[in-house]
Amino acid sequence: MEPRGSVSVIILNFNGRVWLEECLGSLRGLDFPKDKLEIILGDNASTDDSIAFVKEHYPEIKIIPFDRNYGFCKPNNVCAKAARGEYLVFLNNDTFVSRDWLKDLVAAAVPDLQVVACASKIFFPPFGNKVLNAAGGVFLCSGSGAYDGWMTEDKGQFDVPRDTGFGCAAGVLVRKDFFLETGGFDEYFFYSSEEMDLGYRAWMRGKKVTYVPSAILYHHMGKTGARGKGVTPAIEFLISRNHLYFMLKNFQWRTLVKGFFLYEARIILKMAYAALHGRFKIVLAILKAQAWIARDLPMILKTRAMTQKGRVVSDKELGAQGLLLGFWDTVQRNREILRAMRKSGGQIFYDEKDRVQIRIGPRGEMVFAEG
Repeated sequence: MEPRGSVSVIILNFNGRVWLEECLGSLRGLDFPKDKLEIILGDNASTDDSIAFVKEHYPEIKIIPFDRNYGFCKPNNVCAKAARGEYLVFLNNDTFVSRDWLKDLVAAAVPDLQVVACASKIFFPPFGNKVLNAAGGVFLCSGSGAYDGWMTEDKGQFDVPRDTGFGCAAGVLVRKDFFLETGGFDEYFFYSSEEMDLGYRAWMRGKKVTYVPSAILYHHMGKTGARGKGVTPAIEFLISRNHLYFMLKNFQWRTLVKGFFLYEARIILKMAYAALHGRFKIVLAILKAQAWIARDLPMILKTRAMTQKGRVVSDKELGAQGLLLGFWDTVQRNREILRAMRKSGGQIFYDEKDRVQIRIGPRGEMVFAEG
């Protein structure tokens, strides 16, 4: 059966020439009507030959160039406004997709108008269809989110469609009308946590996010933006700032109080760990994040008031659905994530080579820049 609904796939790129052939080639091989598919490449001022390569080898792709590296949120919002599709799919440049991936995402969204986003089943490419990157996600009361299945072996335990908190933005489908009418990605996040915010927005407004296990893609991870191989001061700043902002914006007061305690406990442990390893720039980045939120608190409280006005589903109800984890479940999920990473040979480390910094552009906007 031919899919119903047109789609605009939006790919954000920054010096990602090495990944584009694999990504765009897989999109050409999709089992999806070409007259219902639009592909947009938003380029964050790449200095490699990304744009020239796409123009030569993929002339059907619409290119939207930017004069600076504006992170993740703003460029995707600009591309979304220019998109023609009824559905938007945000896809990272360091991914490649299965033949039925898009068809299955759309098929899950079309029958139920309450479903405003669909999450893909994502694997780490080096392990084939064995080690999961994400199979949907759950909200943690500490202000972060956790990908279901993260760094675990796939044994079929995530093969059943279900409601999920949010979809990894490396490959998530969203109804265009919902996305634009509710403001798109919140540009205060700039980079990271915006996918959680979008999912929470859907659920608190009485909409749904669903996980589609047959919609399979592969994600090399960490190559779309300006992050390096590990945690840099710039990334640590964004993570620390954005998790706190997410809580202040979205959680009801009871959830916020519990989550703030866990958040600060984690912050203290992270600073102690960084200091013990001589990574004082990480410590400064975390402190800067706290100061940034304190400075912007009046604006954040206004945003919070507007956000809560749109709420029709309580945090308690989201907890009962298993979408928002409470205090002890959040602690347990973090333990599970660490165990899974150790078992799979993964590790968390600081990147000493990446010199990317966050700066304020000439119009007051946040941008990535080489340090």
